[in-house]
Amino acid sequence: MDELTTAVRAAWEQSLNVSVGDDADFFRLGGDSMKAITICAKVEESCQVRPRLRVLFDNPRFDAYVNAVSEIVREKRP
Repeated sequence: MDELTTAVRAAWEQSLNVSVGDDADFFRLGGDSMKAITICAKVEESCQVRPRLRVLFDNPRFDAYVNAVSEIVREKRP
């Protein structure tokens, strides 16, 4: 597991108070807009990018969200 996946998983698990598998669904785990804000802030803290809330809402599966954040990280690199 790479550092990005580990950081994003920690953000989800801390915000949702559950263990998160690769196929976990944000909304089925009780995710809402406040938890999404918390996740995005935690991702920013650990990955130095802040995905928009829309990224999480459009990619509610954990693995899809990690891929989307990974793309944002790649785009940010010089």
